[in-house]
Amino acid sequence: MSAPQRPMLLRSLLAAGCLLSLWSAPPLRAQPYFLTEGSGVVRQGDTLLIVDDGQPGAYFRLPLDGQTGPLIPLDPERLERVPVPNANLATDLEAIDVLADGRVVILSERLRALFSVEGMVAEYASSFAEFGGRGLEGLAIRPLAEQSSQVAVLSEGGYPDYGRVPAQLRQAVGRKPLRPVIQIHRLLPGDDAIRIEGTNLVELDVPLPAGRPPRAQRFRAPDLVWHRGPDGKLGFIVLLTSLNSEGKRQYLYHWLQRFALDGSRLGEPLDLNQAAPPELKGANWEGMGWFEEGESVVLVYESHPDPRAEAFVLELPAEWKQHRHP
Repeated sequence: MSAPQRPMLLRSLLAAGCLLSLWSAPPLRAQPYFLTEGSGVVRQGDTLLIVDDGQPGAYFRLPLDGQTGPLIPLDPERLERVPVPNANLATDLEAIDVLADGRVVILSERLRALFSVEGMVAEYASSFAEFGGRGLEGLAIRPLAEQSSQVAVLSEGGYPDYGRVPAQLRQAVGRKPLRPVIQIHRLLPGDDAIRIEGTNLVELDVPLPAGRPPRAQRFRAPDLVWHRGPDGKLGFIVLLTSLNSEGKRQYLYHWLQRFALDGSRLGEPLDLNQAAPPELKGANWEGMGWFEEGESVVLVYESHPDPRAEAFVLELPAEWKQHRHP
């Protein structure tokens, strides 16, 4: 073999080896996604849709495959990531739901806006801008006639994060607890880039645990669902978690509370520390949606740094369910 022929032969052998290795290599697997800051959840058919506060620009699909709980592992190997390109700057996706026209929408606290995969659906007034780490956290949607949607977005309230309040305002408002506020509005099918002004607002009369601020526990509201109570009247079930602003940080109460449309409390709360499995007592619950509407809800929590996240399905108390006649 002549000298000029040797490099050609070598290249041929290398190419053949590469092809052989490609032929015999196992197929590439999708990257597993560990959800450790679950912040919103909704059921769509036999699938859970989830957003994670630490996973910007996307939501996740988890096939239920008939699972009904009470604990549903958020298996990283089974999660499908769905990009939402127009929300890739939103590093704080807090809630997810489905409009009556079929679009999946996610809520960004930082951008105070709803996004679908096609783009921005609705932007909320500057009064809902994040302040001291507190802003829009919850989203609930109910279908109306002709594929219109009644939307409720929830500004969480509670104590602002004192270290994130502008220095010039800390003495005046830095440790004052705020009440959660719901903005209710309507979206028509196909609406996009709609600006929502703060006109139809509902302030929630959240419980006030004993003690004076800022050391006393006060509630913030991370999420909500629309709900018809036993009397058939429309209102909300709201996820409430409490904390203090001064002294050793404690998160003592984790409740579900019913509210009327005017924001008044209905009945006694449901204590999640008692209703959830022992290993989830004290969990930082952040997201809630219907599992079976009117019957059970599904909740997700911030599990960081433990990657073994689960969704929790909770049957509603009988006294919360609407009476159904055969």
